[in-house]
Parts: sequence; structure tokens; C-alpha cells
Amino acid sequence: MNVLFINPTTSRYTRSISVPLGLLSIASYVESNGHKVRIYDRTVEKIKLQEVVSEFEPELVGISLVSYKSIGDTLDLARTLKEHSIPVILGGPLPSVLTDMTLAYDFIDAVSIGEGEETWLELTEFYQNRKGSLNEIAGLAFKDENGKTVYTAIRPFVDLSKLPPLNWSLINVPKYFQSSYGCKKMLYLYSAKGCPFSCTFCYNKDFHRSTYRKRPLDVLLDEIKFLVTNHNLDGVYFADEMWCRSRDEMHEICDSLKNLKLDFVWGCQTRIGIFDEEDFVYMYNSGCRWIFFGIESGSECMLERINKKIKFDKIVKSFSDCKKANIACIGSFIAGFPDETVDDLKKTVSLIKQLDTSLINMNYLALIPGSEIYKNLIENGKHKEVETLEEFGKKNPLDKMEYNYSDIPDIDIKVVRAYYMWRSFTANDVPGTEKFGFAKKVITDAIKSVKTGDFVSFVFSTAVAGIEFLKVFFYSHFFPSVKKKYDLNK
Repeated sequence: MNVLFINPTTSRYTRSISVPLGLLSIASYVESNGHKVRIYDRTVEKIKLQEVVSEFEPELVGISLVSYKSIGDTLDLARTLKEHSIPVILGGPLPSVLTDMTLAYDFIDAVSIGEGEETWLELTEFYQNRKGSLNEIAGLAFKDENGKTVYTAIRPFVDLSKLPPLNWSLINVPKYFQSSYGCKKMLYLYSAKGCPFSCTFCYNKDFHRSTYRKRPLDVLLDEIKFLVTNHNLDGVYFADEMWCRSRDEMHEICDSLKNLKLDFVWGCQTRIGIFDEEDFVYMYNSGCRWIFFGIESGSECMLERINKKIKFDKIVKSFSDCKKANIACIGSFIAGFPDETVDDLKKTVSLIKQLDTSLINMNYLALIPGSEIYKNLIENGKHKEVETLEEFGKKNPLDKMEYNYSDIPDIDIKVVRAYYMWRSFTANDVPGTEKFGFAKKVITDAIKSVKTGDFVSFVFSTAVAGIEFLKVFFYSHFFPSVKKKYDLNK
């Protein structure tokens, strides 16, 4: 059977393009079971949908909906595909938690909930043979003849050791290369799925059910060898929500990466309190050049409220230890949690001042469907849930402040966020990079991203990026009273 998997394009988006790992894993699994697959990634391909349909003749289509900014393209694609009488199934985090809202469109046949490898193989065989019932496929939702949403059984997580290696021939690998710290041809890969924690602002508790699973290390190593040998890969960013839970796991993967004896560097996202200076040196010696830490707040009270469960007294030391190991360290924070106070934000600023890094990622709070914060705000009548996916698509929660349920004035959050964005952009002391390396990386990635669209999209995206840049400059430079309030000038 011919199965087409689509990664929709995003509107107003100029950040780095990354490999659609979820789609690649599903497509590789379905293909390994005897079906013909094609990945159509509209973030890097200029070919029109009609050309793909005419050339590939799909009998079943799956669309991955991850970002708010992909909703418009997703609905346009699904509507067009149904005109060709092709079954359309949506998957990804948004449809998995906004299932009823997704199935409100008669041109969407079903929703694949959660991870989709086994679900998609059974779906493919169902549509190929037209035997049995969708009710028999776990991890699925669809409308019955009366228009009622039917949820099938919850699907157990797949054993990652039973999945085939990712088939990299299904995508144009060089299209996804981006620069990072000490490398110019970096790709996102993964060594594990899920996260064992349940932060209240994250969808992990529903989507991954707070479960952490390691991928077979030999498969990952073979993947890296293939990409280095065949595509000149020189950098890997482990896209795991949490990279390594212990020193033992860290030593195993670091030793294995070092023993490859290949010329590449890598980075990851891990947790405060697991590793110390000796561990970071160990990681550096195996090629680690950058680490992303999600800290979120400098207020211990707020950290407790959002169920972060990190060791507060280890935060400053972790950054200092990374710097000593010559690893670039990125600290990520969120401003505007419900009931967060000015004093809480001042504590965040105070903590950041103690961190030995210029790279601070300060974000507005995004209300993510499926997160505990999102559910609580709706249940308490503080936030009105939108009624259609189109309304969600008009939101831009990561780039501008759509709402503020904290006790902090809007302007304070905007100025503090812009201040740290500007500081990171102009950083010239990042370990392992040339002077102003981070600024050059941001500009290079943005240009590469906007070039993937047509001319109109290029002009529009460039304009949006320019406006965002001016807004950051404006808020970071023209509100001295707010900067004084949070002691940002020191």
C-alpha cells in the first residue's frame, strides 16, 4: 500500500528546521513491513501537494501536527486530500489532546493518539484489506455513524528494540543540517523517548505518560556512523526530553561515542543535579560541546508549584562546572506562570546573574493543551478554551504574549524576556565558538529557514523576523524604569 506521511509547513516561523523524527520512525516501521512510503516535508520541499499525489498516488495519508503554526497548512492539506477521496489521519501532540476538536472536521477520518508506529501499521493493513473495524486498533479515535467520538483502547508503548533503524533515504538529509557550537552540519537524533517527570506546564504527563525508555545504543551508534560516513555529519543534538538519568548511563553512551573515533561533536538537554564537574569533563572528552538546562524559575516556591523537582542548590554549581569543562551552557526560563509575583521574577533574575553563562533562553508561558496548568486554568474559569483548531492556529504563544495569568505586569515580562534575548544574541564569550558565534548561528539558521519557502513566504517570513528583532531591541533598550526595577543594568 502507498502511504504518504506529511510534515506540514509552519507560518511565521524562522527558527531552525529539524528532522521530523517521529514521522521518520513511523514511516521506517511501516516500510519495513512491506509497504511503500513517502515523507513529504513541506518545511524543506517546494514541490506542490498535487504533484506529490500525482507522482506517488497515495492510498492513505498521515499528517503530523506538532506546532500551533502548522494548523493552517494541516487543515488545507487534509481538505484537499479528501477531495481525492484519500483517507486522512492526523497524529502528534496537538491532535492527541485536542481530539474532539480535530475530528470536528469531516475531512479528517481519524486521530492517531500518542506514539504511532504500531498504530500506523495496523491502520495501513486495515485500509489495505478493508477487513475488521477501526475499533480493534488501539491508540485511535474516530467518529462513529452518529457523529460521536470513539476512543479505542490505550496502546501500550512499543518496545524500542523492536523498531527498525531509521531509514534516512526517506528524507533529504543535507536539507536539515544546521550550525551549532563547534559544528556546521548538525542533526537532531534521539537516544531515548519520554521523561519520568511531570512538570505542570508540559504535555509529557498525557502524551508520554511520564515514561522514559532508552533506545538500543547499538542502533544509535550505527545511525551516527552512517550519517558521518555518508553525509559528513559533524554534530548531533540529542533531542531526548531528558538525556541520561544517571552517571552509569552517561558513562556508557560517552564511552560508546568516543570509541566510534569519528570527527563529530554533540550536545543534549539534561537535568540539574545529575552530573558534577568531573562528569562534565567526561562528557567533554567524548565530544560534548553544549548542554541545555530547563530551570524555568529562580523562585523555589514557583519551582515547587510547577513540580519541577530539581535540586535548587545545584543550579549555580552545574553552570560553573560546565564552564570549567569548556561546555557551552544554555539556561532556559519561563516568565508568567499563574500567580507568579514580581518578587518571584526578581528571584529568577537574581539567579540568572549567578549563572556562569551568557546564553539565557527566556520564554513567555505557553498554555500547552494537555498540561496541568492548561487544564486547571480552564477548570477554574480563568482561561477560555478555543472551540476550533483554526482559533488555535491564530495563536502565537511563544513569540508574543497572548495572555498573562501571573501577578506581574505585561511590560515587565516583555522587558525581562527581551533583555535576555538581546544578551544571548550579542554574547561573544561562548565556549568553543568564534566571537559572536551565537548571533551568527541565529542569523544563518533564520536565513536557511525562510529560503525553503516560495518568494512570497520568504519576504513575509523575513519581515516577521525583522519585526521580532526590532521588538526585542525596543523592549530591551527603551524601558529603563523596568530594567532598574529588576536590577538588569548590573
